[in-house]
Amino acid sequence: MPFKNRSNIGADLLLAKRLIQHGARPPIVSQLCHLTRKQSIAFFKTVQGQSPKQGMLPHDHQWAIRSAHNNIHASLFLGMIEGIRDRLPTPNLSANLLVAAYEIYINVASRMLADRQFIQPHSSQHYPLDINRAWYLITLLSTGDLVFILCGRCHARYLGMIHPDTAFSQCPICEVWTDRSGRRRWVSAKSKNHALNKPSAR
Repeated sequence: MPFKNRSNIGADLLLAKRLIQHGARPPIVSQLCHLTRKQSIAFFKTVQGQSPKQGMLPHDHQWAIRSAHNNIHASLFLGMIEGIRDRLPTPNLSANLLVAAYEIYINVASRMLADRQFIQPHSSQHYPLDINRAWYLITLLSTGDLVFILCGRCHARYLGMIHPDTAFSQCPICEVWTDRSGRRRWVSAKSKNHALNKPSAR
């Protein structure tokens, strides 16, 4: 659809610009901002001054449970998504919802990361969770593959996984240990093979 025939194209382009500034790739921009693939690619080039990255979007359904570090960042972001959704009349995923939650996430994450000087404004490449993977995690939460669980020990809300190929539940705060390099690791890798117990109240 040509831009000139769209009554709300201005608002869509403003949202598309914010998404692209955070690193969103054309397929996501097209879906959330009602642009064609060609329009999204052309607008990406205009905003970023270069062609978008080629290849598939992030699609690793186990990313959030591969490490305690990943789990903390995924839980932080999806917790924000749920908090914003609870205050909206229509909880459907939108560009506004993704942008709002991701901008809050990078603000909080920048305070969590030690090397703050390496974080550039409007760039997601220096954060553990980039906006493209964040978008995919929202779909996993919506389908029920990822679920929030309340830790009975420290009372943190974290993400567990219920998936045909993977069942996992381990708190990234109190069920970890730190190796010599300072990396936080799950207490037991074997727990990935255990059946996920029924989640506590959200």
